[in-house]
Amino acid sequence: LIPCRGVVKSNWKPIVQQAAPETLSGASDVIEIARSFWKVEFEFELPKQEDYDVILSFLADRNGSDFSFTSPRHFRRLPRDKSITSDAGITLNAVNIAHRTVRLGGVGTGMARRGDMVSYRTLANGYWIGIATADAAPVGGVVTIPVWPEPMTPHASAPSPRRIDALGEFKLKPNTEPRWSEKGRRRSVSFTAKQVVR
Repeated sequence: LIPCRGVVKSNWKPIVQQAAPETLSGASDVIEIARSFWKVEFEFELPKQEDYDVILSFLADRNGSDFSFTSPRHFRRLPRDKSITSDAGITLNAVNIAHRTVRLGGVGTGMARRGDMVSYRTLANGYWIGIATADAAPVGGVVTIPVWPEPMTPHASAPSPRRIDALGEFKLKPNTEPRWSEKGRRRSVSFTAKQVVR
């Protein structure tokens, strides 16, 4: 899990991989090249030396782009419905990849709101993380949430769905280096990470 102390920027950008060849008349066919994913720009301001050392060692341990890490969306960690205070007891009942929906059970009466984050572990032990694209009300403790990007096959036995501190899996963007600044007591670092899809 990425250290959270000192984060001042966490820009989540949806990346859609498409091509759209155009004819002379201006018509185009949109072609999906590959799965959509998140790209995140992080920035940390770390006036305390010990906090700076924590993020320095964390990034060194990633060994460039070799090793992944998990991260919540720092400035959208909680659902908008304030009655949702725990993820205890929720289950991942179904995933519909074609219609881009996930169905959660055991949610009580808490609504999913547009912009809420949802995550779960995938079949390959990765982390899928998505954003609710519309409000959804539960019926009998079950809610079907329209999401982006398209969901993935969940872990067979322990998908561990989350609405609070939903987690995505990332690696440092290849062929880039974190940008460090250490000027007296002003210390900062910024870097870009790309979602790992597995």
